[in-house]
Amino acid sequence: MKVLIIGASGMLAKPVIQQLDKKGFQLRLFSRNVNPSMYINDYDIVRGDVFNPDDLNKAVKGCDAIHISLSKLDEKKATEAIVQIAKKHGIQLISMVSGATVSEENRWFPFIDNKFQTEQLIINSGIPCMIFRPTWFFESLELMIRNGKATMIGEQPNPYHWVAADDFAQMVTEAYLQKEAANQTFYVYGPQRFLMKDLLKKYCDVFYPEIKKVSVTPISLLKFIAYISRNRELKSATQLFAYFQKVKEPQITKETAGLLSKPEITFEKWLEMQKEQS
Repeated sequence: MKVLIIGASGMLAKPVIQQLDKKGFQLRLFSRNVNPSMYINDYDIVRGDVFNPDDLNKAVKGCDAIHISLSKLDEKKATEAIVQIAKKHGIQLISMVSGATVSEENRWFPFIDNKFQTEQLIINSGIPCMIFRPTWFFESLELMIRNGKATMIGEQPNPYHWVAADDFAQMVTEAYLQKEAANQTFYVYGPQRFLMKDLLKKYCDVFYPEIKKVSVTPISLLKFIAYISRNRELKSATQLFAYFQKVKEPQITKETAGLLSKPEITFEKWLEMQKEQS
């Protein structure tokens, strides 16, 4: 099977690429910024814009499956284009990275509503599909370090089963190897629950020992700053963290038992892996 990875230069795409490669899948990588220097092995690479029909046609042609790993884009609009061209080229399987809190009841938040509608587009496309709903990733902790400080937006009182990107990639790869995984939704939860502040402090203790505390910036203050400065990126980030301050990680009452391995990488193990790679 030849799998097209859309959004190949993203943080969550790279480990999926490595795992699929190890299992012998043929791969084509597609994004605006992807280039060979990002990877150890040589891959079939197409640089382009998902909203450009010519670029997307070139990327999809000759592939059997599509894995969508997008961020900072209008996923619904992008997926509409992907599904249309996927049908044209006879794609046999589509998988998508969604989110743990994506659900009907959380559609009041525009970001979640967009992801929910994207899921529905894929599910209703008639093409076999797999939806992955991961929780927070350990890898996102580094994004909270800026200018020698560790800063959170809001108190974030809800604990989450933080997960390693490598465990996520393992689940995606296992799903691609099993026909029974088609038309299933998989929640991706790590083996431990943490509060964001506690986890960020532990991360700093290992990689940024000079940072002695985690700062918490009030959401109301950042909303005001974003409004005054007209900073869209800050506004978006503030809205997202305000959402997670309200919404808890859903309890999984029904899973596809025994189909895929559960994530096993603990935070301590993940820290050791990061130290070995640095």
